[in-house]
Amino acid sequence: MDRMDRMDRMDRMDRMDRMDRMERRYSEARIPDLQPPRRVEAIKACIQNFAKWAFDSVEIYAFGSSVNGFGDDSSDVDLVVSIPEEELRRIWKKTPRRDLARFALQDLSEWFREKAQGQIDVLEEVLGAKVPILKLNVGGVECDLSCNNLLPVFNSQLLRLYADKEPRVVQLAQEVKSWARKEGVHGAFMGQLSSYSFVLLTIFYMQNRGALPCLQKAAIGEPSELYYYERNKEFNVWMNFDAEPAPGDMAGKAVGTLSDFAWFMTQEKGFVWGEHVVSVREGCILSLDDFPQLSIRHVIDDVTLHIEDPFDVSRNLTCVFGHNANRNLWWALDRLARATASPSGELRSFTFETDETSPVERQQTPDDRDERTRVFAQPS
Repeated sequence: MDRMDRMDRMDRMDRMDRMDRMERRYSEARIPDLQPPRRVEAIKACIQNFAKWAFDSVEIYAFGSSVNGFGDDSSDVDLVVSIPEEELRRIWKKTPRRDLARFALQDLSEWFREKAQGQIDVLEEVLGAKVPILKLNVGGVECDLSCNNLLPVFNSQLLRLYADKEPRVVQLAQEVKSWARKEGVHGAFMGQLSSYSFVLLTIFYMQNRGALPCLQKAAIGEPSELYYYERNKEFNVWMNFDAEPAPGDMAGKAVGTLSDFAWFMTQEKGFVWGEHVVSVREGCILSLDDFPQLSIRHVIDDVTLHIEDPFDVSRNLTCVFGHNANRNLWWALDRLARATASPSGELRSFTFETDETSPVERQQTPDDRDERTRVFAQPS
């Protein structure tokens, strides 16, 4: 064996060793089985019972507001079916990985229609979406079912830990979401922030007020690493179950109130939209430069709010923003902050100039849209 052959063999062995270590590391991240309410447990059991007609190895997990501690009995039910890729590959040998979930859900839809009449009604197949889902009605309860989209289960576990740590964060998050709906700044399908994003905003606020710890603070570096692998990406899903909050600057502040939340989001001197990032993973105010993986492709001006997903750290949750959504959210929070007494007597507003316009603005005439100088926050 010549020198090149030996080097090639060593390189292959090194790659195999790295893959073996990676597989062992990923295998540590078990999918959390969050104990759902009784009504959700019954839905899980019903779907799992009929899904086993289609696939040998099936597990159903609940995620989202029905199990993360921030919902109620009226919360949407989000479920995910876990099917080993090996089993899917035996059925669809040459299908690209990205299409396996869609094919599996299509099969499940057919089985539900054939075997589960009267118990599971398929309302709609949304198979062309980035995350394909089946919209179902199970025992009179509507729910969404995805396939092998398991990272949200970890997100739900993280939020549930925060809810268990401090009940005030749950109450405040519900108040924030209710307020946002009334102000018309809620709903990802409307180009506004989702309920999940508003919960993260609330947790971040409570962290910076010293009322909540950061449960991922030591998630970089050994031994605080626990990886989950999905969609050819790795996610560090480690959480510190025993973390306690550090003392914060709570003097003179009505911590846990809607008014103080609005003040923090718009008037806090250390937090500036566009310059800093809402990150419950870090739990403190840091510059956008500290988040090199965070996507900013959707940003059209330099005062756009940034919200990092706790595990998928490249995902910026404000990517859903539609036309003027960022500014409308600021205005709504600003009005709320101004409606209460100012701790410092100073109020912040943004004025900025930009030649960049959104796709909607580009289709409008100058008379239809704001001038090039735009006022971000309006005085009361």
